[in-house]
Amino acid sequence: MKEQTKTSPLLDHWQAPTGAGEPVAVIATTFTLEPEFFERNCLARFLAVESVDEDTGSVDDLVARLELEEGLRSTTVTVLADRHTQSERSSLRWDVLHCHVDGGLLHSKVVVLLWEHATRVVIGSANLTDAGYRRNIEMALAADLGPRCLFPANVLQSLADELQSYLELVPGLTDDVPARQRAVALIDEFRGRVAAQSSTSPSVAVAIAPTNTAVRPLDAFESVWKGSRPLGATHVSAYWDSTSPTVLTTVRELLTGRPPSARHHDVAVVLGPTGETTFPPQFLAEKYVDSVVQLGPLDEEIRRLHAKCLVLYSKAWIALMVGSSNHTEAGLGLKGPRRHRELNVWLGASLDSKEGKALSGLIPRGKELAADIPFEAPDDEDEDVGEIVALPAFFGTCRLSTDHQGWKLTISLTSEPGPDNWEIRIPSGTTILDSEKWNAEGRPGRFSFAVGEDQIPLFVDVQWTGNTSTWAVLVDDRHALPPGFGLKDLLSSHLFAALSSGRSVTQIVRELQEQGIAKAGAPVAVIDPLKRFDSLSTLMRRGRALGAALTAFERRLSRPVVTTEMLAARLSGPLGPRFLATKVVKDAAAGHLSSAEALFTLAEVALSVSRVPWSAVCAHIDLTDGRRLVRQVLDDLDQLRADILVRGGEIAEYSDSASKEARACLNF
Repeated sequence: MKEQTKTSPLLDHWQAPTGAGEPVAVIATTFTLEPEFFERNCLARFLAVESVDEDTGSVDDLVARLELEEGLRSTTVTVLADRHTQSERSSLRWDVLHCHVDGGLLHSKVVVLLWEHATRVVIGSANLTDAGYRRNIEMALAADLGPRCLFPANVLQSLADELQSYLELVPGLTDDVPARQRAVALIDEFRGRVAAQSSTSPSVAVAIAPTNTAVRPLDAFESVWKGSRPLGATHVSAYWDSTSPTVLTTVRELLTGRPPSARHHDVAVVLGPTGETTFPPQFLAEKYVDSVVQLGPLDEEIRRLHAKCLVLYSKAWIALMVGSSNHTEAGLGLKGPRRHRELNVWLGASLDSKEGKALSGLIPRGKELAADIPFEAPDDEDEDVGEIVALPAFFGTCRLSTDHQGWKLTISLTSEPGPDNWEIRIPSGTTILDSEKWNAEGRPGRFSFAVGEDQIPLFVDVQWTGNTSTWAVLVDDRHALPPGFGLKDLLSSHLFAALSSGRSVTQIVRELQEQGIAKAGAPVAVIDPLKRFDSLSTLMRRGRALGAALTAFERRLSRPVVTTEMLAARLSGPLGPRFLATKVVKDAAAGHLSSAEALFTLAEVALSVSRVPWSAVCAHIDLTDGRRLVRQVLDDLDQLRADILVRGGEIAEYSDSASKEARACLNF
């Protein structure tokens, strides 16, 4: 369990535990999202990005962006956010899916982090924002799967069910949309890991407590309660219904322990800069609660309260609910049609146990406050969406795909009621569709538009009846995205040098940038002075260098993968066969390589691919999918060979022979 203080920042949960292995996937839910913060802080920690992007235009910034992009190639990242959230992320290599909740908000705050050998679940109150992770008072429960995991398998499976149900809230996200398929595969991977989860200690009772159309968080209370009935309750919440006491009266009805004189109902609050609270004082004056106490100080900073917690206790037992639900009718699903989608967890334990004592100390209590404490309605990132208008559910998905004709953007509109007048623009300002054209063409559900590779949008702008919002672009094939952040100007010689020396592509880019020679046609940076005498001018030396690079290339490809996405990324990444071969062909066209040398190099790359023990590499994924991806690479290499003009001769014959041998020797 974590409260956010200076000594226990929530961002620490994004760092891998010891022995976790490579990052694999993330699925997270949030009401509001700050994409820049999420990328530079949460994802950077998860992917172990070493450089820091401070947006100064420095080499470090470039390398940090490249490291992030490279890390995202081999991981699957899906964020489910409310429809009010903006979409201006800086990379299409992760998905943001906007959910539409009838009569409410997607308000859940859950993070599931998957590494090769570790899985972590974080359930709490913090949005994926700078305020949520750095400035507010937040509460979260974090647990790593394993023999001592706090969450039992049935709770984790229920969590997976709830996450999958959120996909149904994304307008237009049908089964054939790759972004949905990626999210489903991610959740399935999580389910598989949960199935192997060992049973946990019975000393703590645990229950998942969502708010959805069927259940309410308080419904799960009885499943973690034991012994005599509760005598007391303490609330912590950032938001309250300003006029309705429904939440307070509902919780008070749970306090049926004896004797009645021992019952106590209170609220813990944080005082603002002028001594105000966000708890309506009339609820204290009208005796819906017995007292209001100040939440004990967590550090010396003045922090905004954003945590949500309910504590119920008797003389022998304590139960505590932590999660995303503010203590409002919508947050707890208590009354009326307005009901958010929330995710909370109940914990219950004996007060005599170590766990019970920890739970009882989770809410530090300060002094009791007077009945006339000043009140100020909250102005925060949660629930109070202010001037932000949700993108109507009429606008379904905006997808980016590519084929032999190039890139295209496909707009899908749903059957939901839409505004009378609307317009969709790409960030450059060009209108691609509006209501007038849509009506004139018979109101079809789908439109496609060609876009140039250098004009691929990260989002589109939607305007309607005086409102403006952004609409996230979802790329169908993340691995087909064009290279960027320093990769497009690298030569094949740079990539082979990286392989043979054991350096990463980001190291090569850093060296080239620091020397000011990261441009087409630039020689490979010579960092070690002794290597100036290791000339590659002779064919023999060049052959040995290529051989060393291809040996390292085979070792790199031979590492096992745990998801199909990891394999696809490895085959398409900067040190993978597809990207290497593409660079070789471009270098030949630019005169940096002879056609014969390029053709020979492609043949050797194909043979190297065939020598990899693919059955072992793909032991943890569907072998049919693995075989399909590898054979597609060989098909692509054949196509690239055809682009190199070498007619007849021994090199051409060797290239043809190598291609046939590679397919024949493919060992799965």
